[in-house]
Amino acid sequence: MAGLRGHVVLVDFWTYSCINCQRSLPHIKDLYARYHAAGLDVVGVHTPEFAFEHDQANVEAATQKLGLTYPVAIDNETSTFNNFRNQYWPARYLIDATGQVRYLKLGEGAYDQTENLVRTLLQQSNPAAKLPAPGELPDTTPTDQRTTRETYLNYGELPKTYAGTSPLQLEQPTAYTAPPTIPAGKVAYRGDWTIDYQKSTAGAGAQLQLGYTAKSTNLVLAGQGTVTVNTGDGQPPRTITVSGTPNLYRLTQTPGLHSGELSLTLSPGLQAYSFTFG
Repeated sequence: MAGLRGHVVLVDFWTYSCINCQRSLPHIKDLYARYHAAGLDVVGVHTPEFAFEHDQANVEAATQKLGLTYPVAIDNETSTFNNFRNQYWPARYLIDATGQVRYLKLGEGAYDQTENLVRTLLQQSNPAAKLPAPGELPDTTPTDQRTTRETYLNYGELPKTYAGTSPLQLEQPTAYTAPPTIPAGKVAYRGDWTIDYQKSTAGAGAQLQLGYTAKSTNLVLAGQGTVTVNTGDGQPPRTITVSGTPNLYRLTQTPGLHSGELSLTLSPGLQAYSFTFG
């Protein structure tokens, strides 16, 4: 930060498979493209949530795919995350030219407010600066409180949302069964699964059942194989190919808020980390 004194700096804490971060990144990219020439620096701090996000090659691949051109710091030990006393992804810290934190936004949204303050701080640091017109990107932050919350598929978090009929087993290949229907915000397993403190790994006949309310559903996946998505609403099943860098995959998308139940069939060896919603 000492080397950036005299510049307005936006520090953005993120992690690449986070849907909230992915929705906010277009706004961060736009701020950098629009105001960097006027004195704004952006530093992305990539603080991983899942084990695969510690792999720098995965972060580099995701950064390139997302089109980020500003510096991204690797914060695998969470030291910068902790030094800022941060607890959220994403989180934006806006710092003025004297090195003072002038604004903090935890989570998505408030992009107009962030941009207005960027403009103010740039003009304060250089009254002669010629600023471009403000951006016009839409804010896609979900606002409906009925939207299902993130659902983790690890042994530590699963008891909060598990609706299966078989007891959860830690790090033991287990044949699971599920009830006929799954309530909203709940998840159940069918077939063989191995569950640990990071993820659930599919075995023979592996299926995931999910009850949800959302416009979009996503699943963080790793490995190579396919996921067959059955929405149970008369639409034909959809098959998603999983390969390459572990990442977030879109399962469903509807124009408005939708309540339903998903049935997912996963290839053996695929690793499922968490459902997220929009």
